[in-house]
Amino acid sequence: MANPLYGQNKTDNEIDNAAGKVIVATDDITLTAAQSGSTVFMNAAAKTIQLPSAKAGLRFKVIFGVATTAGADILADAGNDCFFGIVRLFSTTADQAGVPQILTHAVAVAAPGSYDTMDFVAATATIGGSAGDMVELVAVDGTAWHVNASLTTSNANPGTVAVIVAS
Repeated sequence: MANPLYGQNKTDNEIDNAAGKVIVATDDITLTAAQSGSTVFMNAAAKTIQLPSAKAGLRFKVIFGVATTAGADILADAGNDCFFGIVRLFSTTADQAGVPQILTHAVAVAAPGSYDTMDFVAATATIGGSAGDMVELVAVDGTAWHVNASLTTSNANPGTVAVIVAS
């Protein structure tokens, strides 16, 4: 019996690599702490990625394989965990950038239920999430996920970014 080439398909849709795993997701997915360090290649337009409860040191990278539509979300543990950091938005059709969403740790942890969801829609002026966009997530403590995201939109006139919201 032959082994799969370069370790592919040993564990369903996960591909082994030196820095973690690449998880190819075409449906809703719930990540576990054991998958920390993985890159999630979201190859569906309107699916949900549920993160594990925040614990300092957990990290994930999400790359969109296709343009997102309504229903594309990354979720923290509702009511308990939150997102903070910076989300940038650029137009793919004009030389325009939106006003970044900048959310501090102190503000987010004071009201975690107000900042526990990240919404994505590629064609909107305030959200974005086109094919090739990337979101990096690092849990800095038992409550908060730091976000570093550069997103694009097909909207020619991006506005003030509103990706991190309440569920």
